Amino acid sequence: MLTSVPNVFFSRVGPVNALEAIDFTQERTETFGATDVEHLSWKSILDGYTCTHCGRCTSVCPATQTGKVLDPRAIVVAVRQRTLDRMPLLIKQQQGRELTAEEEAVLQKRFVGDYIPPEALWQCTTCGACMEECPVMIEHVPIIVELRRGMVMMEAQFPTELQAAYGNLETNATPWSFAAADRAAWTEGLSVKTLAEDTSSYDVLFWVGCAGSYDQRAQRVARAIVQLLTAAGVSVRILGAEERCTGDPARRSGNEYLADMLTRANVETLNRYGVRTIVTMCPHCYNTLKNEYPNFGGVYQVYHHTQFLRRLLQEGHLQTAQEGDAAAMMQTVVYHDSCYLGRYNSEYEAPRILLSVLHDVAVHEPERAADRGFCCGAGGGRMFMEERMGTKVNLERTTELLQTGASTIAVNCPFCMTMLTDGVKELGRSETVRVRDVAEIVAERVMQSKSNDPQVS
Repeated sequence: MLTSVPNVFFSRVGPVNALEAIDFTQERTETFGATDVEHLSWKSILDGYTCTHCGRCTSVCPATQTGKVLDPRAIVVAVRQRTLDRMPLLIKQQQGRELTAEEEAVLQKRFVGDYIPPEALWQCTTCGACMEECPVMIEHVPIIVELRRGMVMMEAQFPTELQAAYGNLETNATPWSFAAADRAAWTEGLSVKTLAEDTSSYDVLFWVGCAGSYDQRAQRVARAIVQLLTAAGVSVRILGAEERCTGDPARRSGNEYLADMLTRANVETLNRYGVRTIVTMCPHCYNTLKNEYPNFGGVYQVYHHTQFLRRLLQEGHLQTAQEGDAAAMMQTVVYHDSCYLGRYNSEYEAPRILLSVLHDVAVHEPERAADRGFCCGAGGGRMFMEERMGTKVNLERTTELLQTGASTIAVNCPFCMTMLTDGVKELGRSETVRVRDVAEIVAERVMQSKSNDPQVS
């Protein structure tokens, strides 16, 4: 309790999920990431001494709540215990004093293995619920990511499913085995050009992301966003084959070297074209481009698509179907907050405002919403890993959303779209409940409004 005040004082004032980058251009002999407590930051050590064992972090952790090994409180407690066990022995060694056999045995213990179960680190979705709930502002996620970095870059120990994702990111710049040349195939029939084709005056660069480029369901969301931007008179460009994964899956699963490579390549491309304003459909891309790319020389005005669409709507550039416009029956919608747009970037209002202005939509809220929202289970690289223990996180969340009785689940993230769609199918509700992006719901009303406008031929 004595360290709680300085711990709060020294907590980060910037974005809570902006991970520290590693400068690979500098010659260095120390480890990458953390394999033991001496490799953690002083703030992480202070976190260990500050934990009061209240368990609030554990009570909201999606992994813990669905029967996994991960316990955020246990991770922080392990930092303190390992510090107490190891650091006096390292000091004793530095002083030239001989260790006893028992002390040598303690020194040789493995932090990840003897103090923390390795599988616990890989069960984290990096949703940040633990950090949101902690009363003394302990930063659990940076500790977990640093330990993942040590396992990946120093010991080559990580789930086998990530091997394919890493390989694809290295060769195709996407976690999936699709060719870069096909990144713009989804634009067929749309009047949207790449910057390579036309660098003349334009308003925004639409950062499509890997899901929007290759996943058939997410492609429909990307098309809806372009249709809305076009309807509002916004001139749009994309990067097409020159766009690469932002590096988020690699960075948060511990492969910082691969993330660094992708980040620097993207920044070079964006700066070469002089990009200033970016709209993206993926909260993970949004968080990375907005909060982490500035550390690599990539400073842009970044909007999530719900933020930009809200602005267009409020400025009168978008018109939705009004009451009496051959409206459909009242639709009940439950809105799901994505962790990377909501908790990490404090954006809760834009998607809700977009839904609230639709006269034929009644918005419901689940029990856990806004800053207390529950993760879909895909963050932190979990999208590319199997879930083999306990209840699936996406089923836990889908069940909660279905309990509202809504006929539509509204999302703002392609990862959430996939996880909740799978949940609806697995729970046998795919015939009666749809999962749709907020942009799709709005686009449907905007197109209806245009068709009802007598001035539109």
